[in-house]
Amino acid sequence: MFEKFTQKAIEIVTQAQEEAVRLGHYKICSEHLLLALFIQTKGVQAKILNFDKIERSKLIEKISFSIGAKINPSGHHEVTFSQSAKSILDETLALAKKYKSRFIMPQHIALALFSSKNSGAYKIIKEFDLDEDKIISNLTRLLDKNSNEDFEHPENLQESANPTLANINNFFKEKNVEEILNNAASKLSTKGYEILGTEQILQSILENDDYEVTKFLTNNGINKEIFIEKLQNFSSRSAEFENSEKQIIFTPNAFKAMLLAIDTARELGSVEIKPEHIILGMLKTKTGIAYHILKDLVSDTDNFEEKVTKEITGKTPEMLSILRLAREEAQNLNRTNIGTEMLLLGILAHGTGLGASALHKLGITLKDARYEVEKLVGCGSEPYEGAYEYTPRAKKALECAYEIAKSHNKTKIVSENLLYAITRQKECLAMKVLEALGTDVLEIKYGIRKEIGED
Repeated sequence: MFEKFTQKAIEIVTQAQEEAVRLGHYKICSEHLLLALFIQTKGVQAKILNFDKIERSKLIEKISFSIGAKINPSGHHEVTFSQSAKSILDETLALAKKYKSRFIMPQHIALALFSSKNSGAYKIIKEFDLDEDKIISNLTRLLDKNSNEDFEHPENLQESANPTLANINNFFKEKNVEEILNNAASKLSTKGYEILGTEQILQSILENDDYEVTKFLTNNGINKEIFIEKLQNFSSRSAEFENSEKQIIFTPNAFKAMLLAIDTARELGSVEIKPEHIILGMLKTKTGIAYHILKDLVSDTDNFEEKVTKEITGKTPEMLSILRLAREEAQNLNRTNIGTEMLLLGILAHGTGLGASALHKLGITLKDARYEVEKLVGCGSEPYEGAYEYTPRAKKALECAYEIAKSHNKTKIVSENLLYAITRQKECLAMKVLEALGTDVLEIKYGIRKEIGED
């Protein structure tokens, strides 16, 4: 039965078990489910259920009185579900089916409890004089909305410029890759090619023994001799033109690999695009001659990608931690996009950076920010397990943070760079959250400058 429960729904059931044991009861009753729901429900959801009007001590007092006859004096009996609790849990399955949800969420448990008019939990709800009709109406409307949900992130609806050209221009300005590209381009004439591909770029990297990533690849059995030997097996460049109609100075997959190298550098908090970022870009394309040779040599490219990343970063960079936490915040709300609001939550969740410190001194907490974010983007009805996309405004913020760090001759992108970049996206959701919490652009910028010791 519980395989269809989301993690949050399972936590409510587990909490009900714990409360039954703690109160010395030998059955898990509907009252325990109500208490667990009360404990686990926060923010907007608590207001929808009117739980913000209930004191925990009074709720426990009423539950203890209601289940007084079911006290387990010996404490040795197994704590099982009462018939009333079983009926409510069975009802959650029916509600999930009714509202076309693949999973049972806390909202289903709440609706089942508030609709169970013969249960002890319902009698306690009546004693607190809660407007159960209004609560049921709000819950059904929420579940009905989620069942037909086609959520589009507000930042995706705004027109955005294509950053591709700017990204490629930035790529050419990088001193770290100029040598690689020049060396790779020199190989074109020997093959009679006019378009630069991933194979020439990777060969150029492998020919330079001074690169750290070249040493790493060599230690993992990938050197220029082996690569060139494998390259002889490719009589056609068709793999370089998979899934693309564009033909420019680079093959489409070389073009994609370079864009991914830029994105990877930013995600790893680097203000330089290094050869290792290009290797990671090639691995992430999952197509092209260089990728096919690497795949043949390492077998598990996903695992190898992780090894290269660890080799580059050593310890986890601040920026990578923030982005991972931003993704977790999106997961918690069952959202598929990472917008600027999730980046803001990532900064706050990371907690130790100067960006978070500046926000804390302005009275901005993670809990309050989460509440405001949920008000703006809501909570999806089903868990999401796929790849996460950055909204156009989030991408702009990351690009801006990169430029800010670079302009200050920094070697890493850090939280204060990202927070400062967010303030430049004046219409983004992150700024709406911050404004709702009582601060503005000038206060935030001043707070950042204070943290980094600037006047």
